[in-house]
Amino acid sequence: MSLDEIRRSASFVAVVVLLMSATDLSAVGQEASPIAADKWRPKAGAYAEPGKNFQSNCDEGNDMTIDLGENSVSGPEWGCKVRKIVDLAPGSLKVGMTCSDYNLAQNLNPRDRNWENRQFNEVMFIKRVDETTISVQKSLNGKLKDTSWRAAYCPLATQRALAEATLRAKVEAKQKAEQDRALKEAHPRDGVYAAAGAEFEDRCAKFNDTVVAFAGKSITTASNICKIENTRVQLPDTVRIEADCTLQSTPGPDAISVQNPDTIQDRKNLMFKKIDDKTVILWIINNGHFTGDGRKLSYCSDQVQRAYAGQRRTGKQTKN
Repeated sequence: MSLDEIRRSASFVAVVVLLMSATDLSAVGQEASPIAADKWRPKAGAYAEPGKNFQSNCDEGNDMTIDLGENSVSGPEWGCKVRKIVDLAPGSLKVGMTCSDYNLAQNLNPRDRNWENRQFNEVMFIKRVDETTISVQKSLNGKLKDTSWRAAYCPLATQRALAEATLRAKVEAKQKAEQDRALKEAHPRDGVYAAAGAEFEDRCAKFNDTVVAFAGKSITTASNICKIENTRVQLPDTVRIEADCTLQSTPGPDAISVQNPDTIQDRKNLMFKKIDDKTVILWIINNGHFTGDGRKLSYCSDQVQRAYAGQRRTGKQTKN
């Protein structure tokens, strides 16, 4: 065999080897893709530790609820919002969470006045054991102090009951949000009001007509100081109020004593009708009925509102 033939043969062998290598690499890539695409997630629902108390713990919801689709993990007196999910291996997850934990917050700092709003960055490792069982390890205040434990998926009857309760809670929350929105829209704006007409600006400047403070649960009229106990929207523009009222220390000659709510069937003794953002009508109940045209009140100028707010701040600082 000549030198050129040897060279050509060597080149051919090199090409064959290269093609075989590429084929092998392609096959390896195809075999690895299902692993990369494996996105196992635990079933959404209630879990409890297997054992003699399994059923009772499921029924009472004492252990844990997982719903990664809704970014939620919770247990007794703690709840977490899922921030990030990392797939560690097929059937194994690392879940990053922001959590509220009633007991942990109080144990760490019993004197913290804002403990109810304290948030903790936690991590949870979840591993698939079998079709209905997982292994769980959760950090506490960011540290993995406890060992992992097993949790089994609760029976379908429990899951249905949980789903129904969750749906009811969502419906009730939506209804409450709608009621709160309607109530807010019906409420007159917080601030200083006075009856329109002669000396309107003077009455505004003295803050001695009507001051509305739904945020502070109080209403001060020309003759009464009232603490709001309860409110109810009667119409889209009308809010009825149950309030504990007392006469001003120096009431004027036209002072009206607000009837005690205990003597009224629905306990509502004040009523506001909102005409627009700057005009309302106030009724004070008389002998169990809202009578007459009420008092038409107008919202005072922004300058008056700032002056009143400043006076309130100064008064609070003096008291403190």
